Amino acid sequence: MDRRPEVITTVQRRRRWSTEEKIAILDAAFRRGGSVAAAADRFEVSRALIYLWRKQVRSGAMPGVTLNDGGAAAFVPVALLDDAPGPVARRAERPHQERRRAGMVEVRLLNGRIVKAEESIAPDVLAAIVTALDGAAA
Repeated sequence: MDRRPEVITTVQRRRRWSTEEKIAILDAAFRRGGSVAAAADRFEVSRALIYLWRKQVRSGAMPGVTLNDGGAAAFVPVALLDDAPGPVARRAERPHQERRRAGMVEVRLLNGRIVKAEESIAPDVLAAIVTALDGAAA
């Protein structure tokens, strides 16, 4: 038998998770029918880290992210201001741009689908579309 010691020459570094990746993992772990263990195995992340991220979301340490009643990641309400300074206000001052193009809203779902709609869409209609497509198989 050869009993020489094994020399490890590389150092494993910590992975950095983007906020979007954390949301996807939290959603997989805490959505209805989801499992922390399954999400941890699927994304190769520690179960303790998933619970830490959930704690950070609940305490507000992860801005812009909230959990719904079931514990899954959810949309955060957004408010648009009409009197916003900057490029929006400057566009109105240009006489050659009399006709304004409708803005678009793009929502990227965790299942990979993308929903694009005009900015004038009613929020409840957009929410119904997103809910229907988010639950449908890709």
